[in-house]
Amino acid sequence: MTAAVEALAPWLAGLAGDFAKTAVLAGACVEWGGSPMALANVLPQRAAEAMMLNDMVPGCWADAAPGRPLPEQVSASTKQLVQALVTLARPKGRPDKEDMTRVAMSWFDMEDWLKALITVLGHGPFRAAVPTEVKAELREYAAAVADRSQRAAWVRDLAAVLDDEPLVVLNPRARRGYALTMSGVGDNFQLHTLLADRLIGDSDQGMVSGVRPDRPWVEAATDADPYLGPDNPALRRFRLFDGHGAYVYPEGVPADIKPLDGTRVLVLHPPNGDYGMGVGRVFQNMIPTLNLDRVLGPDEAEFWLTRIAPAVENDFMAD
Repeated sequence: MTAAVEALAPWLAGLAGDFAKTAVLAGACVEWGGSPMALANVLPQRAAEAMMLNDMVPGCWADAAPGRPLPEQVSASTKQLVQALVTLARPKGRPDKEDMTRVAMSWFDMEDWLKALITVLGHGPFRAAVPTEVKAELREYAAAVADRSQRAAWVRDLAAVLDDEPLVVLNPRARRGYALTMSGVGDNFQLHTLLADRLIGDSDQGMVSGVRPDRPWVEAATDADPYLGPDNPALRRFRLFDGHGAYVYPEGVPADIKPLDGTRVLVLHPPNGDYGMGVGRVFQNMIPTLNLDRVLGPDEAEFWLTRIAPAVENDFMAD
């Protein structure tokens, strides 16, 4: 499977339209056990380009065929869209016919590029191999088309995943703190569950007092079937605020947590009622790690506790 991925990778940059199914095949080879690393220098860039061009299609269509509805995103409509958009090409200069054809093709092939990219972004070594600037492009272009593509929304979040990220968690009620390292955590509710598993324990041993999360919740947030269903949703054991006092929404991602002096800081507050989620993690093939490195000493915990801002609890969503 790795040899197949390596053979397919050099072809991807020049493909479009139905030939983008080649990327889906490469992604399938990764799912079947192949290494994704040969795709690191081509697939993210090609997927970013597809989203960028896809974002241009509605405006180009409005110029080329004013008043007419956009063709459906199926292969049978390819000819209609290409013929319309190439009328916008400049006889001498850019965009030329090839440019406009590529724009038109993105209306039909973007989802294929995203399918493959979602598969490989679940692998930590692959994420590490993607340049920071390419991840920034993925987030930007994915955000532009996320309103019409769920896969683009997933790519936006996957491109923001933090790896080997230091995290300081503070418990103001007990005047204690904890140093952790996280990788591959896809959303903040998953982070809630994993934090509860790592931190709740014997308060005499320096841990956070409370009720530990059910084992199936933790397994669903880690590497088991992520779907818990309505009968046993994972319930969060605390509310989280960042070091600036802002509420950390469970629906967000860890990258949303604003660093304090270069470090992401979380402050634990008691939960207000039950807030549950029937899915343990969003990205089934991305296995997270959250390591409790150490319990902070009293002086270090106080250092951080004196730097955080009071929690701003005037948001009705912060329940």
